[in-house]
Amino acid sequence: MNWQKLIPFVLLLAIALGGSAFAQPPAFREQLVYSLASFNGATFSKSFCPQSEDTLYFIANQENVVNPRKTIVYYWPITRRYMAGFSTLNEDVPGKIEILKDGKVIQTLEKRKYSFYYPEGYWSEKTIICLDDEADTYYQKYKDAVEEFNQKLKEYYQKMTEYRKKLNEFFEEVRRRREQGETGPLDIPIPKEPQPPEFVKFYATEPQEAFIIKLPPGHYQIRLVLEDGTIFEGSEKKVVVFESRRKGGIGYEIIPGNRWTKEENCDDPSWIIHAVGKNNLYFKPFYQEEYNELYHNKLQDPQNIGRIERFKWVHTEEVKNAYLLFGKGEEIIQKVERAPYFVKQVPGPELGYEILPYDEELKKQGYQPTFEGYKISLSENLAKTDYTIQMVDAEKGEPLPKSERTIRMLKKENHVYLYPIAVFPLVIGAVVTLSRLRRVER
Repeated sequence: MNWQKLIPFVLLLAIALGGSAFAQPPAFREQLVYSLASFNGATFSKSFCPQSEDTLYFIANQENVVNPRKTIVYYWPITRRYMAGFSTLNEDVPGKIEILKDGKVIQTLEKRKYSFYYPEGYWSEKTIICLDDEADTYYQKYKDAVEEFNQKLKEYYQKMTEYRKKLNEFFEEVRRRREQGETGPLDIPIPKEPQPPEFVKFYATEPQEAFIIKLPPGHYQIRLVLEDGTIFEGSEKKVVVFESRRKGGIGYEIIPGNRWTKEENCDDPSWIIHAVGKNNLYFKPFYQEEYNELYHNKLQDPQNIGRIERFKWVHTEEVKNAYLLFGKGEEIIQKVERAPYFVKQVPGPELGYEILPYDEELKKQGYQPTFEGYKISLSENLAKTDYTIQMVDAEKGEPLPKSERTIRMLKKENHVYLYPIAVFPLVIGAVVTLSRLRRVER
């Protein structure tokens, strides 16, 4: 037998079998999962906990929404995650949730009505949970505001129709009097264009029912108990309730003017902001708390990963009623007020962005501010030394604790010396490796 002729057929068969294996649909299984809306320090993270995860994580003394649902779960190898097919099956499971500590039931929960209230709009980071009657109150408040907006919008369209009619009459009058020979300015009042109403700035979700879990720090267990007193299979989970290690202090999100999409964080007070050459820096200050990395990542998504030995800063609320001082030593160079900005995409092949001050002209065109922050312009003429920024309470005039950061201006002309220093360990490693290889060959 000529094996060389068979090799291409064997390869084709292997590719075909491999392709058919990859083309196989994932295995779908019906499971009880916990649909979650967990408070993460600033807002609510929505996720679900499949059977593969045995622990839920919550921040201490905060309300969290937990809803056991029967759904279709499948493993998605590309992302290495279990996915839920809520659009296919999303069935409520009647019963009560029991919370246990050290094997004893300490709470039995019934479902409660809840709604999420967004005081600064749906896309803002601030979210408040409303429970029971308050959920109905806030949702009704939102519905009334939308109804009022629709009424104002209807009136606006009527005024626009009248405005266009008066504008045509205005132009007709101008034309008629010019044709009659009138010269110079005409004393004809110009119709005033009506302004559209602003849409409702806040938002509230329609009230729903779920279990609300709020616990002090500690380790617990939960389970779903059916109406006949039996425990639903697969509903038992461990619960870790944790709190922040450190509170207070100010963290910054920094938007470089020349790299809008490359936002950087400077959260720890010991960190230094390095800057080179001419550029604009936009600072967004936040109050913050420090959490265990693994716990907080698992809180946002039980399938997340993290390191138990590490901690991370979490921005909880944006600092607004304050101004920023930019200085050098004891000298104050600039006092910066918070201002809105609009990010405009530059047309053409460059595909860049331009950050513009948000003004009345942009507002008239219907645009909303992209972000609000504090702008510092770094000039090429600034001395290559250290500068500082610090937030100051606008009402009290006192510096906000742990808000000071150092901005270090780097000397660009000396950057060539950095490359040899960075490459030096690699060269030493290569020399050691080659010398060892030679010894082995001998």
